[in-house]
Amino acid sequence: MILSELQTLVGALTSDPNHDRYTLSDVNTELDNTQSQWNQEIKIIKETTTLTIVANTRQFLLTLITGTPLSFPRVTHKGLDLKKRSKAYFDLYNNDWTQDIGTPVEFCIEATDPSNLYLTLHPTPQSGDVGANLVVEAVIAHTPMSASTDVPFMLGALSNYLCRPFDFYIAYSAAARLLARDASAANQAKAAQYLKLSADGKDNLIQVFKALEAEEPKRVSGGRYWNQGSVRLAK
Repeated sequence: MILSELQTLVGALTSDPNHDRYTLSDVNTELDNTQSQWNQEIKIIKETTTLTIVANTRQFLLTLITGTPLSFPRVTHKGLDLKKRSKAYFDLYNNDWTQDIGTPVEFCIEATDPSNLYLTLHPTPQSGDVGANLVVEAVIAHTPMSASTDVPFMLGALSNYLCRPFDFYIAYSAAARLLARDASAANQAKAAQYLKLSADGKDNLIQVFKALEAEEPKRVSGGRYWNQGSVRLAK
């Protein structure tokens, strides 16, 4: 659904078709808030960048990401996931961890301000790690809808087509947020109903993105697959 259609739907759901009670600015704000929440929870908008390992360098400035990063759920080195930590974890459990050397196994994100984000590796990579790049996955903030033909979950002018069947659920969430501002029993009942519908839609969208990242179990000859150390016949 495009922005103008979502605005119309929110107006109908709130019994405010002319946007007298809740202005278009109010509607757009709550549509925007819902997208922000869903994007952070589902990781809808992601960007991947590659960094070149430098021997004896543990910190890398993340300058190649084009959008505004919200989180960094995954970093890989030599195709293997690094464990995500906090700097507080390193400071608490590792004595002078900045002096540890070896192939990186974990990382944290440090920031001096929102414009200067650093990927910090532990331990510090050495010459043997050069040549295997770091692949950094970031969840990126969406671009707010402004034009009447804009659709949800855009990054710039683009949006994942897989989200389209779920766009209308965002209107239910926005309507619930608006109605929650008014304490009448009727509004609160509607808001609760709309929140349940939007939550169902969000859960369905979560399954869509989970399916995109699902991995097939490792198979061996004879139609069998590995399952936690044992081999079973595949049905």
